[in-house]
Amino acid sequence: MGEYGVRRRIEGVLMMARDRDYGGLLEALRGKRVAIWTCNTCARLCAGVGGADAAARLADALSRDGIDVAGAMHTSASCLQDKVRAKEDRAVLDGADVVLSLTCDVGAACAAEVFGKDVLNPLVTFGPGLVAEDGELLLCSVSGGRAECGRVADVAEAAGLGMGPFA
Repeated sequence: MGEYGVRRRIEGVLMMARDRDYGGLLEALRGKRVAIWTCNTCARLCAGVGGADAAARLADALSRDGIDVAGAMHTSASCLQDKVRAKEDRAVLDGADVVLSLTCDVGAACAAEVFGKDVLNPLVTFGPGLVAEDGELLLCSVSGGRAECGRVADVAEAAGLGMGPFA
């Protein structure tokens, strides 16, 4: 048993969920040229709501549904400006009206700062958590030297939010 009474291998991750379904996202993007930006760490680990593969699937789905997608970009840590700048693709960004950010709130703010574009982030960031060995996503807080963890899926469901990728 670990220092906090948690008997799991842990990976620190910012936990997040979708604030709308695919149809809602589609409506928010109609008439806009879109660049997709995502984090290949936290967002990918949060039931695949983000990450390079999810961004590519979403780009294909949006394109099939009439959204003009300029391209998709990703990095390992969208909360670090140097990582964001290193993956910046001006050819994609210059033609985009909006950046669709599949990242935590900090990653979306960092993308807006670096890219100089309006950013739509359809994800809600709950806070720090862990990915248990069995793949369960747990939202955690530490109080009095003990970690208290609860299932992210339960928190998302109670808030009316969705888990997993858009497409």
